[in-house]
Order: sequence, then structure tokens, then C-alpha cells
Amino acid sequence: MPKIIFTSRYIKNPASSNAGKLIKYMGTREGVEKLPNGIDNSPATKTQNDLICIALKTVPEAWDYPEMKSYLENKTKVNATEFLNEFLERNADRIDGVKKLVNYYAERPGVEKLGNHGLFSQTDNKINLDEVADEVSSHNGIVWTHVISLKREDAERLGYNNANAWKSLVRRNVLEIAKAHKIEPSDLQWFGAFHNTTHHPHIHLLVYSKSGQGYLTNNGIESMRSSFGNDIFRNEQYKLFEMQTEIRDELKNEAKNVIDDLFSNIDSDVYVSDKMVELFRKLDEQLKSYNGRLMYGYLPKSIKETVNNIVAEIAKDKNLEYLYLKWNEINREKLSLYYDKERPDIPLEDNKEFRSIKNYILKSISLLSKATPTMEIDKSSVEQSVSGIVFTLAKLIANSCKRKRAKLFGQVDSKLKSKLEEKKVAHGLKTDRTVNQNEIENDEEQGFTMSM
Repeated sequence: MPKIIFTSRYIKNPASSNAGKLIKYMGTREGVEKLPNGIDNSPATKTQNDLICIALKTVPEAWDYPEMKSYLENKTKVNATEFLNEFLERNADRIDGVKKLVNYYAERPGVEKLGNHGLFSQTDNKINLDEVADEVSSHNGIVWTHVISLKREDAERLGYNNANAWKSLVRRNVLEIAKAHKIEPSDLQWFGAFHNTTHHPHIHLLVYSKSGQGYLTNNGIESMRSSFGNDIFRNEQYKLFEMQTEIRDELKNEAKNVIDDLFSNIDSDVYVSDKMVELFRKLDEQLKSYNGRLMYGYLPKSIKETVNNIVAEIAKDKNLEYLYLKWNEINREKLSLYYDKERPDIPLEDNKEFRSIKNYILKSISLLSKATPTMEIDKSSVEQSVSGIVFTLAKLIANSCKRKRAKLFGQVDSKLKSKLEEKKVAHGLKTDRTVNQNEIENDEEQGFTMSM
């Protein structure tokens, strides 16, 4: 499962009474009571099983909860309790009435109270719970509700086992929250509460625009997930202890060894298939009847398809293929922080991070066409162009690998890093006292010099 669980929904109108009654009922019945005498592995009760059936019918995506998988493997009281608790936490926004939602956030058992209740916001001014509940329940716009959760062991290790840590986290990321919701920072209002539950300590975050504006897209949700994940794990050399030894050591030295070696092995005389030659000729013919701007983003669909096919054919180069395999390994490590299911590798021709190579291909075709205006492009010309394209693409991938590797292992403050060094010594691992900060660049920074 991911290191951070991020669930988002919105409230436009009060939730249906059925869902509200279900959650209120679940919140007061045996199914969510903490078992006082340790772990109860006796079979789940009929009441628990009935509630689980209702929960799954009401929210089908609950089938994918890790707690449901545990329950299906072993239908005990404790596993039923864990699932029902998790269902309640993730679906708190479906409680009857928005006003009750605010009270739930602030007063539910397990919330860490900061005074008389557990609500906090952007400032440390005293929060009147009743006034906030009235304000939110009478709001004319959309109210977004988010649940951000960690595994207990991660929360303990990283210090996110108290309300103040979560409050500081949200405040550090408030500009990203506003941007994701398309709300001006001055117009943003938010409230949070920390629930220190047994297995998944989490925060409930309620967000809205004072003026009723704003909207949240899937990209906005992913942006927030990424921001919170990067912040929470920024000082954690987490993967060194979880990766297989070979991959771990390889990644650790990737920037100076593996990537550089692969890059240096890119042949100056790459193999060019007959299909590649035909694709170059086809693109040349297509561009002769095209009068627009010679950039990939401006091309019609048919020409884009030819360019994509050229990239796919170039990606078959054995050294380039292995280099891109390394890029995907590092990228999977990064994505595993945020996503429950492993994301499939992106084909090179569909990877937006290397989209600039497509403009390089267009430039190459243009230069070839000008050099032989009355002749068909021959194989030797294609070989020369492809060599330059492969070399440039390899450089892009190698630099991206270095950036991603630096982001995974480089952002560690000196105090925590010393502790991690001690841990590694205790585990018999090699230590690395320095981090090349020059490698830490923004993932979105792209570019290369075109020279032919």
C-alpha cells in the first residue's frame, strides 16, 4: 500500500439521509467499539457483517480498502472493527448535514484536542466550534473534504503522531492547497483535525472558498497528494531499507556509475531498420504539405502519430532501452510514495517528460529535407540523424535519472542524516556522508541544445 493515503470528495448538497443514518449507526454500535482485552480473533458478529454489507453497498470502492482485504482473509472481530473504523473515517463527509461533519471532525473519539476541541486552521486564533459549524453549514459554494493518512509505523518514525505536526504540515502547503482548488490564497478557508487512530493516524481537512469560487480536478488532487507526500517524506531515506540490495546499491550510485556507463555506451553508429527509413520518408512527405509551426504540439494528429512511431522505433536501441528501464525503476520508487497500486511504465513515445525529443526529430527531418530537396531521403542520411537523436535522448533520460535519484536520496537535513548514517552502520551498510546538491533539480526542468 502507499506510504500516504489521500482521499478527496466534495459536498454540494447535504448527503442522503440513508448514508447519514448508516454512519451515525456505525459510530455508536459494537462494530466500532475498541476491544478492551487485546486483540479479539473470535469470528465477526452478525451485526458487524451486516454493517459491512451495507457499507460495501453504499460505497463500492470500499472493496479496495486494505482493511477489507484483511477482513476477507480472516473474518474476525478485530478485522471487522478495523474495516468499519476505516470506512467511517473515509466517509465522514456523508454524515447527515455539513454542520454535523464539523462537529464530527472536532469531537470524535480519538481526535487530539487543542483546548476544548480538535479543530485548527491557518492562525492560532481561538476557534469557536459552534460558529465554524454554522458558517460551514450555511456556505453557498462547494466544500471539499480530504482525509490524509499514514501507517502507524510511518507516523511514529516521522513525527506525525500529534496534531501540531499535521497543523504545521498543512500550513506549509497552504499555497499548494489554494492552487489545487483554483482558489486565491486570500479567499481560502480551511479547517483540520487530527485523529490518532490505532493503525492509520490521519487528518481530516475541510477546504472551501469564502466567496464560493473554486473547483478541484483530478490533477489538483494529484498535486496535493504529491505536495504532502514530498513534504512528509523529504527527510526520510526510506527506500534504502526496503529495496532489494542490488537495486538499492545500484540506485545509490546511479548518478555517477550506472547512468554514466549506459550513456557512454550509446553507439555513434546505431542500427537503423528499414522501418525507420520508411518512417523518416513518410514524415518528410507529410511535412511538405504542412504549413503550420514546426513544433510537435501544433501538428495534426496524423503527423503526430508518425513522430510517435519514430520515437517508438528509436526506443528499441538496446542501450537506450536499458537506460530507459533504469529511469522507470527510479520513477516507480517515486510513485510508490503516493499510489496504492503500482503504475504501469510509460512507453517512451508517450512520456511527456521527454516530449522535447519530438521537436528534435522534426528539426532533423527539416534539415534533411533542405539538404536533399529533389531526392528521396536515403538510409545513410537517416542513420546520421538517428545517431544524433539517440544521443540527445539518452542525455535527457540520464539527466532525468540523476534528478529523480537525487530527489529520492538527497533531500536529507544534517541532523536526521546523521541518525540514518548510524542506522546504516548498525545494519552493516555502507555510509554516504555527502550529497551532491548540484544534482537536485526540478523534475519539470527540461531542455537541450539543438546542434546539427
